[in-house]
Amino acid sequence: MDWNNVNLNNIHERKQNFLDKYGFEDLLLELSCNIRKDCINRITVKDQFTETLNQKVEEAKEIIFANLDHIVEYARKQRE
Repeated sequence: MDWNNVNLNNIHERKQNFLDKYGFEDLLLELSCNIRKDCINRITVKDQFTETLNQKVEEAKEIIFANLDHIVEYARKQRE
């Protein structure tokens, strides 16, 4: 799938998530990989979560902005 040229007429592509799921398992894995055990605290957990969330939001924005014309065209057709 070309995330910079999503075909919204294709049901498979239209059902894809542009914002990835993120859960406790993901956060815990990131903490274990990125932060020394003795440095894990409320602040480092919050910082890791915020960093990952910001990255995911930026990626989602890139996908949406790359497909703005497709989204507008598809949405307008749905209103006809």
